[in-house]
Amino acid sequence: MAKFELDDTIAAVATPAGEGGIAVIRVSGPRAFEAVEPFFISHKHENLSDTPTNTIRWGKFMDPAGSLVDQVLISCFRAPHSYTGQNVIEISCHGGFAVTRKILRFLLGKNIRHAEPGEFTRRAFLNGKLDLTQAEAVLDLIHAKSDRSLDIAIRQLSGALSRTLKELKDALMRLLAHMEAHLDFPEEELEIDIKTGMQGRFTIIQEKIHSLITSFERNQLIREGILVTIVGKPNVGKSSLFNALLDRDRALVSDMPHTTRDHLEEALEIRGFYVRLRDTAGVISAPEHPLDKMGMDRTLEALKESQAVLCVMDASAPFEEADRHVFHLVPGDKKIIVLMNKSDLSSRLEVKELETFLGDKPRIRISAKTRAGFKELEEKIADCLGQETSEIGEQITKLRHKKALEAALEALQRAEQSFQMKMSLEFVTLDLHAALETMKELTGETYSEDLLDVIFSEFCIGK
Repeated sequence: MAKFELDDTIAAVATPAGEGGIAVIRVSGPRAFEAVEPFFISHKHENLSDTPTNTIRWGKFMDPAGSLVDQVLISCFRAPHSYTGQNVIEISCHGGFAVTRKILRFLLGKNIRHAEPGEFTRRAFLNGKLDLTQAEAVLDLIHAKSDRSLDIAIRQLSGALSRTLKELKDALMRLLAHMEAHLDFPEEELEIDIKTGMQGRFTIIQEKIHSLITSFERNQLIREGILVTIVGKPNVGKSSLFNALLDRDRALVSDMPHTTRDHLEEALEIRGFYVRLRDTAGVISAPEHPLDKMGMDRTLEALKESQAVLCVMDASAPFEEADRHVFHLVPGDKKIIVLMNKSDLSSRLEVKELETFLGDKPRIRISAKTRAGFKELEEKIADCLGQETSEIGEQITKLRHKKALEAALEALQRAEQSFQMKMSLEFVTLDLHAALETMKELTGETYSEDLLDVIFSEFCIGK
């Protein structure tokens, strides 16, 4: 990895490569203003070095020969009131490869080096503008694929998770301080046994840590997408439903059975949830053709992986054994929504027979052709996914968070076991110190350069 020097002045394009209305080139470091000033002519001929913080200047970016490169807006932020905590200039120019490359090339020729991936956010962390969990939330914010994952990233960036972790760390410090006080001043006869509430402190801290650990799995579903699989016998309209929910023709649709042989998967957002919607081959009880057998195997595999299942039936046909076979294949732990498709046609379903078989499973009459019932369907899907990913307090978003909390929990459990066994408090405090240090590493109070290299290498250049 490159050696990072905070005294260096760095620059990079902060917007995605390609053509667009605007591109932003970010410069950060002690010499940010003096490096940009030779190329910039304000429309009022003001010196850039005299520009107050948090202000914008319009003017021309000129090359060393005095030729116009582009008309630009210069946003000025002076230390420490900036994203990185240093002097920062952001040059907003017209988007495009040529103009951004040219401006950046001139800047890099003025004792400014090109920024490494994530180096701006790394400087924000090192200068105390963000803690480590907030810095990681910046990446989550950029990669958010739904309103729910965006909400979690914003809460974490605003410091909600940091405050929760600080409360845990403070609780650990109070517990440790009480133990060490008894060690340092045994003659004071401080009460320190299970009956005085110390056991309760161990329990409360462990419960809070465990709650954060379990939130990781919920958050993964929100971040990576919840798999919702469409299943049913042939020709009930699964692929038509798939296309209608996506609002485009993604799957082939025909009146011929077994048109879909392999599953298709696409992503969409439903009521703020990122959903991976999967269309599958029609379920048949005794496939004869090898391709049908392969399609059935893929369908069974999809059902096992899914968090929710849309069981589609043909409302214009009687409820039959083939429909029953579909329901029997769905694992019992899956959330099921029963869809009676083709409701625009005359119904031939026996309602009482259907109710007896389905029990309390939610049922919706829909039409993939007219989109009737889709509003209710989206509400039901959102309800299922809300139950699957219900939030209990703050959520952790990174595997690093999970592993650190697990290590802290193990150390705390060792300390509790030593305390219950009436062992010397030196053994208890040793493990409490280990738990506390792990919590400090989680928020970045203590860190190694190798850890920062791993975290910020995931960032794009310019962020």
